[in-house]
Parts: sequence; C-alpha cells; structure tokens
Amino acid sequence: MIGKYKIAALCVSRIHDDSTHELITELNKNITDKDYRLMVFHTCSDLYWDSSGEKGESSVFSLIDMRRVDVLIIADEKIKNKQLIKQLIERASLFDVPVIVIGGSYRGVINIGFDFRHGFEDVVRHMIEFHGFRHVHFMAGVQNNEFSEERIDVFRQVLEENGIEFDRESMVSYGDFWREPAAAATDRLLSRGDLPEAIICANDAMAVAVCETLMNAGVKVPDEVAVSGFDGLVDIYFNSPRITSSLCCYGDITRKIAGLLSMRKDDLLQEAHYQIKSRLMISESCGCDDSSLVNVSRHLTDLTSRFSRYKEEEKTLNEIGVRILSGRNLRAAANELHSPIIYNMRCMLRKEVIDETIDPFESEAPHDFGEELCVFFDSDGAMPFAPYDIPAKSVIPGLEVALAHGYPLLLTALNFLDVPLGYVVFMFQSYAINNYEKIPQIVNMLNNSIGGYRSLRYQRFIAEKIRELSECDQLTGLYTRGGSARSYENLVNKLNDQNRQITVIMTDLDGLKQINDNYGHTEGDFAIKATASALKNSCPSSSVCIRMGGDEMAAFASTSMSLEDLRLEIEARLRSISRTSGKPYPITASIGIYRSPANTPIPSFEELIRSADEIMYKDKAQRRKLRSAKAAVPEGGNDGNTTK
Repeated sequence: MIGKYKIAALCVSRIHDDSTHELITELNKNITDKDYRLMVFHTCSDLYWDSSGEKGESSVFSLIDMRRVDVLIIADEKIKNKQLIKQLIERASLFDVPVIVIGGSYRGVINIGFDFRHGFEDVVRHMIEFHGFRHVHFMAGVQNNEFSEERIDVFRQVLEENGIEFDRESMVSYGDFWREPAAAATDRLLSRGDLPEAIICANDAMAVAVCETLMNAGVKVPDEVAVSGFDGLVDIYFNSPRITSSLCCYGDITRKIAGLLSMRKDDLLQEAHYQIKSRLMISESCGCDDSSLVNVSRHLTDLTSRFSRYKEEEKTLNEIGVRILSGRNLRAAANELHSPIIYNMRCMLRKEVIDETIDPFESEAPHDFGEELCVFFDSDGAMPFAPYDIPAKSVIPGLEVALAHGYPLLLTALNFLDVPLGYVVFMFQSYAINNYEKIPQIVNMLNNSIGGYRSLRYQRFIAEKIRELSECDQLTGLYTRGGSARSYENLVNKLNDQNRQITVIMTDLDGLKQINDNYGHTEGDFAIKATASALKNSCPSSSVCIRMGGDEMAAFASTSMSLEDLRLEIEARLRSISRTSGKPYPITASIGIYRSPANTPIPSFEELIRSADEIMYKDKAQRRKLRSAKAAVPEGGNDGNTTK
C-alpha cells in the first residue's frame, strides 16, 4: 500500500502491442473503483531468448517493492522467460503477496486463462452443426505443438459426435500458425483437386492466408469453400470476406481479476484455476451475414496517421539523442529532453551512471538501483531542469500524487550493453495508444544516448588521467617540465592580458646526497615530497608547480604576497614537516624568488628560471657558509678568549 491506495503490480512486455494496451487499460478501469492503483513493470522485448541485453531489461522487476504491493499480476503469455516468472512468484511468497498469473499455470497462485478449448469448440460446432458441413479440412499450427494438438483433438471430437469419420492423414494440414506456411499448405490442397466444403483454421493469421490463396486461385469464399479462424486478430475485420472467429477478450479477464480482489487476502493466497471462455464472432467467411459495421477507411486512416507520427517522432528522438551525447555536463544533457513529444515522463538514473570515474562496462555491475537515485529529468518540472537526488525507495518524486490521478504508472528499465542505467516512469493522463507506442522509441533513444554519454564521459576521464600521468611527476604530484607547457602558457597569457606580474619560486632541497647515503633513497624521496608539498601549499591554487629535475622545483604564481613572506611561508612549512614527521634529519631547502617587472610583458620561461636560479644559488651558497661555520666551531663552543 502506498498512502491510501492499494497497489497492483502488473508485469508485462511489449506495451506498444494492441493486446497489451488492452490488458492494461481494461485492468486499470476495472480496479480503480476498488481503491487499487496500477503500477506496470514493463520490458520492451518478451524476454524469450534470456540474452544479455534482456537481463538488463528485466532489472525493472527489481523495482517491485513487495512490502508495498498488495497483489502481483503476471502476464505469462507476454513474458516468455518462465524462470523469471518463478522468481517473481517466490519473491512475492516471502512477503505473503497474492499472485495472479494470466495465461499460465503455476503452483500456489491464482491462475486465470482463456478457455481456448471450449472457445475453439464453439467455432467448430458452428461450422459442422449450424452450417452442416461434412467435407471439412483442418489447418493446424506447428506439428506437436500443444495448442495445435488440442485444437486437432477438438476438431476430431466434434466430427465424431456428428458421425463424421476423422482421418488425420487426409483431413489435417499444417500452416505453422503463420501466413506463408498456411498459404503453401492451401496450394497443396488446391493441387489435390478435391476441395473441402470448409477449412477450419487454428488461428486467424492462417485463416486470412487461406482466404487469400483460395480467392487468388478463383475459388469463392464462402460460396465454394467456407473458412473460419480463431483468436480475434484485428486483421480479420479488414479481410474480405470478414473472418468468423472467436475473440479472447482481456476485458473478461480483467473483470474476473477485479472480482477476485474483493476477496479476503487469505483466500487470494490459495491456489486456484479459472478459465474465461472466448467469444464466438460470427461473420461472413463461414456463409453467415454480418450486420456489424466496420469503418475500414477510418481504421486505415488511423494506421497511416500512427505510422507517419512514428516516423516523425523517431527522427526527432534521434536528434535529441545526438544532442544528449554531446552535452557538456549532466544538466545540459538532461535539458535536451525538453520536447513537445516527451511529456508525463520522469527519468531516474543509478548514481553510478553519473559518476564519471566508474567504468560503465564493469562485468560485476549490480542489476538493481541502489539506495539513492538521480532524478535526471522530469518533463513536468521547471525549466531549465536541474538533476537532483532522491532515496531509491521513493521510486519517483511525488509518487502518491501521481497515483491519485488514477491512470497507470508505466515503468521501464534503461540499460546499455546489459548494464542497468536506471528507469523511466510514464504517467500519461489518458489511455491513447499512441502514447504507449512511443515508449519503446523513447526508451531506445535513452538507452543509446545516456549509455553513450556515460561512456564518453568515462573516456574523457581516463584520457585526463593519462594526460595527468604523462604531465605530472609521480613522486611529487607536480608537473614535469615537459608536461607543464600548456598550463604555464595559459597562466602567462592570462597575466599578460590583465597586465599583472608573475612570481617565480625556485627551491633546491639541502643535503639530499647525505640523506640518501645515511638513511636510504626512500628517505630521500620523502624529503623531496616534503619540499614539493611545502612549495605547492605556499602558492595559490592557480599556480603552476614543476619538478625541474632531481631535488630542484619551481613554482609560477600570481600573488600579492611579499617575496620575503613567501620565503618565510615555505620555510615554516618545512620546519613543521621536520618536526611532525619525527625524521632524524632536518628538511630544509635553498629558495630563490623572483618577480617580473611591473607594466611590462612577462619575460620568457628561460629568463624567469635564470633570474630565480641566480637568487636561489646565492641562498644556497650562504647556507653552505653557515653550515661550514657551524661545523668549524668545536663541540662545547669557544669564545676565543680562553686558553688551554
């Protein structure tokens, strides 16, 4: 339960199909008056192949929070991965969530399906008993398929009940449930020269093909050969003659589900099996009159309009995807989604997706969404939109408000090369099928553009790291002399433009050879790093600090500090490191600081180094004299006035 609403979670695939659209809309209409709200967890493919890409798609089902779901509804015939369905049922059972499976048969749950056998029996009886056809033929599906075999058995049963001998060899052809094989089988019937009075087909697709093949051969339907189908496929309304069939109506299924939801929870947790009989649809292909009117022109205009809209929106979405790929940052990329064709949508991304330091192709990437999510885009949010974070348990911002509208929430996972990126939630305020048809288009665009954007950001991050490795000294973190060129040039150009001076600081570690000889090169490295740290931390962050070679370093800075204050700052930092490190040797450095003349262009790199170098070597010479003088004083001291 979320807020005041009970939650029905529906698991389906291919939301853009007419039959799935019918299931969702009819279910939602039938349960909303019972204070239920429908959340649809959807995959664009039917997951039949269980491929790597499909694993990324199926991550959407990890969003189902069984602690807040009141009933789990699974469309078994829409989701072909039966192992996944069993896992969903097991998860639901851990939380005592009732499960209703449409079109399947599983233990411990409520199973609701179409009674195909008796629905098909009605069609066969209409042909045999109402019309009195005796010389009949059956167009079956795939050999040894359970549905095909069941319908052959029904055909045999009705024939025998009406005193007609059944001969499988001569009375059954196989059309594999599809048009081309059915047309080929009909051609073989025609070549036999002994046409039946009627051909009863196991589904509508084959019935349409049989009618077309017969009429192309000059055989009139139904005057010379009657034809029937099964399934209620939409194509039968546009066939001439219109096909007699049997309609499997999702409205009947969803009304049954709505009735079950009035039961106590304990009853819903009990295994049960219900069959909903399909409806006989008598039409013209059997020889009956069909007084119902179908506006073919309107349907064709609608189909043409839908296809034209699809092409235009596909073009627009491709352009949006390209702009996302080239977005300079996350916010810029998100705002490319502002478009008239994208509405009632929120896009959520895993935190890892927006972290450019994480390899997007990690093989161990989890197929869930973590504890926190980034709201990448909200079509109903303010413009320009600024991405922000929310707890993952919230699913989307304003979830209760979205549920209050009474329309289904449609959730689809985003993934790129089987790595989950996040998910989108659509909250359309109507049942218009063109909205549902748009979902796979938008999802595909987001998969490619966000996945590509993430990969490009990671590539740029790696390229920058490689550049840093090539430009920076690994021991000190300062630029190498060769790697500093770009940053140094940018700094000089900026200061010249602003007519400002540049300050150059040269340092040379004192006594490095003695440290290496007496304490080892590891200690020598420590002293070099300490000197680099003192130099870098004494300069503004915009400075260019370089390890010139060995123990010699330079910094180029724009600073208003006096030269003496800079020297004192560096020396103070070195004394602090010496004191806190506990090393048995002092860390000191000779320092030379030079500032370029005011109101003149900054001298060349070589001139600056030479000027600072001269000052540093003077300092080094003075330090040597001081050390020599100290070394010459005998232990215990001598004021020169005492005699031995």
